[in-house]
Formats: sequence, structure tokens, C-alpha cells
Amino acid sequence: MASGKKTRHTSGDSTDSSEVDPSDYIPTPPDGGWGWVIVLSSFMCNMIVDGLGYSFGVLLPKWVEVFDETRGTVSLVGSLLCGIYLCAGPIVSGLTNKFGCRIVTVAGSIFGTLAFLAASFSQNITVLLLTYGFLGGLGFGLVYLPAIVIVGYYFEKKRAIATGIALCGSGVGTFIFAPANAMMLDAFDWRSLVMIQAGIVLNACVFGMLMRPLEPTKKMRQSLRKQEIENARKKAVGNRKRNAHSDSSMKGASDFTDLKEIKKIKEKQEDETKTASSENTSGFLKGVKAHEIHPTIQNGYAKTQGEPFLSVPRLRGDSFHHVTKSDYSRPMYRQDIFYSGSITNMPEYKSSQSDMKQYIASITNIPDIPSSSCWDRCTCLPMSVVDTLRDMLDISLLTDIPFLMICAGNLLAMTGFYVPFTYVVDHALQLGISKPDAAFLLSIIGITNTVGRIASGLLVDIFKLDALVINNVALVLSAVLLFVEPFCKTYELLIGFSVLYGFCVAAYISLTSIIICNLLGLRKLTNAFGLVTLARGVAGVLGPPAAGAVYTATGSYNYSFWLGGLMFALGAGCHLVLHLPCVKKKAKGNDSDEIVIAEEEDKSMIKDCGENV
Repeated sequence: MASGKKTRHTSGDSTDSSEVDPSDYIPTPPDGGWGWVIVLSSFMCNMIVDGLGYSFGVLLPKWVEVFDETRGTVSLVGSLLCGIYLCAGPIVSGLTNKFGCRIVTVAGSIFGTLAFLAASFSQNITVLLLTYGFLGGLGFGLVYLPAIVIVGYYFEKKRAIATGIALCGSGVGTFIFAPANAMMLDAFDWRSLVMIQAGIVLNACVFGMLMRPLEPTKKMRQSLRKQEIENARKKAVGNRKRNAHSDSSMKGASDFTDLKEIKKIKEKQEDETKTASSENTSGFLKGVKAHEIHPTIQNGYAKTQGEPFLSVPRLRGDSFHHVTKSDYSRPMYRQDIFYSGSITNMPEYKSSQSDMKQYIASITNIPDIPSSSCWDRCTCLPMSVVDTLRDMLDISLLTDIPFLMICAGNLLAMTGFYVPFTYVVDHALQLGISKPDAAFLLSIIGITNTVGRIASGLLVDIFKLDALVINNVALVLSAVLLFVEPFCKTYELLIGFSVLYGFCVAAYISLTSIIICNLLGLRKLTNAFGLVTLARGVAGVLGPPAAGAVYTATGSYNYSFWLGGLMFALGAGCHLVLHLPCVKKKAKGNDSDEIVIAEEEDKSMIKDCGENV
């Protein structure tokens, strides 16, 4: 190393203001502090979105009466509300990557509020489907996904507990809003109730504003360095003015001359580096990683000197786009952003020698855009949005047998998931149970769902049980419960069903990202999570109307619940296939491939280290 260059500290701090390390522009999660305010905000957003969505069953009998429509048609309103916000996941992820969680959440809250207000003036079921269902679902999607992403952005080591607390908002919201909707429906008409719900949705604006963007620590150091340089410049100019009458060899003048010479040399070096960079743009960038552009020598990688990462070109069509420092703080470029478990047991974290900064740098990936990709035509969209859509909607992952089973299992199981949330209240009313007691069944499902999410997280993170086994047991039990529900003819038996069902489906929802990561590896998590969310959204839209159509055809809810149980059983069967030796071997092969790729990258960087030193 040249004598004129200072060494870089392990923490990533550079003692030379001319050195630029992208890892300094990657925000480090505080794992506390303002992060707990973020957890509260996410909790409240989940409480509003899922609480109102899951308690739709209270409104179903009223709207069947008011609009004189079948239960299958009216249930489509609630299924659109819950299904669309899941289907919108990839699009909302792209918007979140571009604009951040705060702006997207606030926009979603306002959009959802306007949709609910418009729904309160609906004169027929078609308008209600468009406003309350479709547009309301889009607004909920803009609130729901950023609330999930922001927790993973603020927490790493404590992510499991932080995510668990945030997701409990879904159960608490169902517990609160189900009986509250029933009481307000008795006190007011349904239009006033929907207006009140619009006001509740607007409160998500407040919690969205609390989602403060996480700033990298480099920003403060850069400001201090700029101030130091400016002070030195002013001092040199002042010395020059004071010594204007003296010989040019005097101290003030020589300082100013040296400063000008340094500036000229620096500008010349920058122009040469930019020219060399532009000549090699065709094959330079194949997925930008923080530790691959300006890696640190202390971590075993080459320490490169030259043009900072801000000028690295990214090719899309005939135009060039540059990687900026803001790209390194975009949440969707973090490969573990959807991971809900603890990272301390992940291979990527262990390989980083438990160094958080190094781990985050290793999983920060800005993907390339191949010229043959269909996304290459989306020149009107920002690169940060296109990157996310391309990553989350890559259907080539469906050729992977383990993931195909996961996706098919979620599509089938989610078809039956919303059946109790939509019809258990109406079923109880038909059995002669009072409206408050019937609505309280949804509250029971909500509160036991909260307990189930916490319990499943503890079993995986603390007791180290296999997440796939817990998930499969939960799916099988949920199927059995839906088959048994038609035989629950008393309120006490319906309470027992609600307690067990809420507890079982919690594991199915909360362990998805951990199962995907265990089977497919961290590199495929974002892609797999995007496709699974899309499959769940489609199933959520189709499930309740299908069960309602069965009720219309048979005149009994027995067959509707049995249909839901059948869907859960088929979904459980797809997940049980993952335990077969041949499929498990394929899943392990995915992990091996990921390790081999990582090893090849390390070898390549070590080779570059030898060439550059």
C-alpha cells in the first residue's frame, strides 16, 4: 500500500476522505432504539388491515339482506379485500423499493380511506365490489407490505421477536374489530359503519409517518469531511489574501497553490477512471454486491482503489443507469428482507464470522438486467422498481420441484383458509346463537391466532424444531377441524373449534419464509416469497365465493366447511411431499448449489486480490 494512503478500519470507517466504501452507505439495523417504535407502527398497521379484513364475516349477513344477493356473491367483497392486498405484493414491493416504506404506507392509508368512503355510498353490490373490495384491497396492500418490510429493515439479531410482535397485530385486530363491528352495526346502519372503518384506516397515516427511513452512518462522516475540507479551503484563501503583497513562496500562497494542484490531479485521475469504466461497461456488472465493488482487506477481500461505486454503470436497453449510494439503502435489495426468523443460525451470518456489517454487505445485492429479459422493455419504470418486479415474479422458479410443491400447497390451503373467517358467524346465527356471541367467535380465532404465532416462533427459534414439520402438523389439524365444524351444533363446541383453528393456522402463516429459506436458500427467498404471496392472493379471492356457491347449491354450510377442509388436506399433502427422500435430496441440492456459488465468488475475489495488491 502506498505510503500516502491510510488504512481502513475494520468497522468500515475510512481515515482518508478520498476513499469510498459502499458498505458505509448500507444502513446497519439498530436492533432496538427507534426500531421498537417501528414494531409498534407495524403492529398497528397489521391490526387495522387484517383486523378489518378478517372480521368481514360480521357484515356478510347484513349485506345479503340489504342487496338481496347470494352469500357467494356478497362474500366476494370480503375475499377481494383480503386477496387483492396479497396479489398486489410484488407491485407494492417495487414501490417500496423506490419510495420507501413511509411514503407508500401513507399513500395506501389515504387510498384505502377514499375507497371505503366511496363504498359507503354504494347502491348495488357491483359498486361495493369495486370500491370496498378491489380498491380497498389495493389500499390495504400499500399499507400491509411496507409494515412487514420495515421490521426486517430495522432488526437482524432480534428480528424473530420483533416480527412476531408485529404480526400479532393481525390477531389482536380480529379480536377487537369483530365484536366492535357487531355493536356498531346494531347502533348505526351499515353505511355509517363503513364510514367509521374509513376513519380507522386513515389512522394508518399516523403509524406510517413513524416509519422513519434508516440512514447509513456514512452520511454523518461525509458531512464532517466536507466541512473539514471547506474549512481548510477558507483558511488557505484567507492566508493568500493576507499575503497577497508577499512573495509567492510564503506559506499562505504555497498552501493555496498546493490545494489547486491536488484538485487538478484528482480531477485528472477521475476523468481517466471514468473513461476506463465506460470502455468496459458491456460485461462489467453481473449483479452488484456491496462487498464485490469496494471490499475491505480486513475481511479477506481485495481493497480496490479507483473510481467510486457511484459511477458503476447498469445496462438496460440502449441507456446507462448508474448505481448510486441510495441504491445500497433500498430495502428490497436485501436478500433476507422477508425472512421472519432469527439470522444467527443462518449460514450466511456464520460465514461472516458474526460480523453484522459484513453480513449485511454480503446479502445486499443489486441485480443486473439481462438484455434478453422481458423487463428490459419497461424503460418507463425506475430501475429500483423493475429490479424488484423481475426478482419477485421470476416464474422460472416453478421448475424447482420443492418450490412447486410449496406454491401448490399454499394455493390449495389458502382456498380453505378464509372459509371460517367468512362464514362461521353466519353459521352460528343459523344455529340460533345471538349476534354478539356469534361475532365473538371471530374474536376467539383472532386471539388464539396471536398465541399460535408466538408459540410457533418459539418452537422454531428457541427449541430448534423443524419449521416444516410444525407447518405440516398445523395444516393437517386445520383440515380435520374444518371437517369437524359442521358437527359443532352448540356454542360451546363452536368456541372449541375457534380456539383450535386460530391456534393451528397461525403456524401456517408465520413460518412460510423460514420454510422457503431452509429448502431453497436465502438467494431465492425474495423470488419464492413473491410467487407464494401471489398464489395466496388468488386463492384468497376464489375460496369464500366457492364455499358460498356450495352453500347456495346445497342450502347447508356443512358442505362449505367440508370443501375448505378438503382444500386444506390437499395443501397439507403437497407439503408432506417435501419429506420424501427424493424431494429432500433436491432441496439439499439447492443449498449445495448456493454454497458452491458463494465459494466460487470468494475464490474469484481472492484471485482479484492477488492481482490488485
